[in-house]
Amino acid sequence: MPDVAVVGAGPIGTLVAALLQRRGLETAVYERRDAISQRPRAVGIHPPAVAVLRQLGLELPGARPIARGEARDHDRVLGAMRFAPPVLMQPQHLLQTELDAHVRHLRRATPVTGVENGARSARVHVPGGAVGARIVIAADGVDSSIRGESDAAWRRHAGRGRYLMADVGDDSELGDAAVLWFAQRGVVESFPLPSSRRRWVARAAIGTDLAQLVGERTGVRLPPSTAEQTSSFIAAQHLADRWVQGRIVLLGDAAHEISPIGGQGMNLGILDAAALVPCLISALDGDTAALDSWERERKGTARKAMAQAAFNMSVGTPIPAFAQPFRRAGVRVLTWGPLARRLEAAFTMAQL
Repeated sequence: MPDVAVVGAGPIGTLVAALLQRRGLETAVYERRDAISQRPRAVGIHPPAVAVLRQLGLELPGARPIARGEARDHDRVLGAMRFAPPVLMQPQHLLQTELDAHVRHLRRATPVTGVENGARSARVHVPGGAVGARIVIAADGVDSSIRGESDAAWRRHAGRGRYLMADVGDDSELGDAAVLWFAQRGVVESFPLPSSRRRWVARAAIGTDLAQLVGERTGVRLPPSTAEQTSSFIAAQHLADRWVQGRIVLLGDAAHEISPIGGQGMNLGILDAAALVPCLISALDGDTAALDSWERERKGTARKAMAQAAFNMSVGTPIPAFAQPFRRAGVRVLTWGPLARRLEAAFTMAQL
């Protein structure tokens, strides 16, 4: 019987498994998908999360560093920030590939159909039978089936909006800067990616023409292929009220959904996983309060991240034309002097 069974082999599930295996715990990982998804997802790895990944010896080859951020209104630069250490831009599927190489007993194409929560162990049901484990970690994402079967309530928090996104070839003059346009009709974000590409994200209540929105709000012309690459998503925020239930632990997106505006979701999950490992080992050694302490601390951090993400979304919403000069003035204040240092720390998750 393994010490730990991890359900879900996304970045957070494979990371916690690899960290536990390095500490000598027998850990099995189950994933319903048969291959790593190639669709665009998280890209920014913030300095605290980079430090955790370095513990495994991950080199993050080809990651593109971002050391500068700019706030603009069309062609006006309202302010700038410096990120030291830099944020590393690495598409999630490339990070996942490197993480997979650091974990053993990874079983893809093996869906978990249910989990029994016992007094001394749990049982994970998979096609063809069941496997016992002393602890089960549910890292199966926002739509976690394990959370859905439990008594944990999934509570909505402030921060919601619809966005369009595309990763396209970069022939702009933006260089290695991350740029946020605080346009009157809604925010546009742009980040450099490896291989001379750039991600574009725009708030869009209606419509699907990202290139048109970007052109109107920033003056930047995107290539004709943008329409083929565009996807839409709803940014929302939720928090499970219970992360630890008997032998089951919710981790990452199964425990909290954080708006991707600001790039905190995956990074928060990485920090949750790093903090969980020593507490889980203590729990297996008989410390009954260890996991409760972990939940209390990390849930508080998640609330802070949600508040920051809600603020990030609120300053990028469409506003009346008469209010735009006031928003420009507010952005200038936030990106100046001591406030800029605090904003830089917030954007790089140094305070989380």
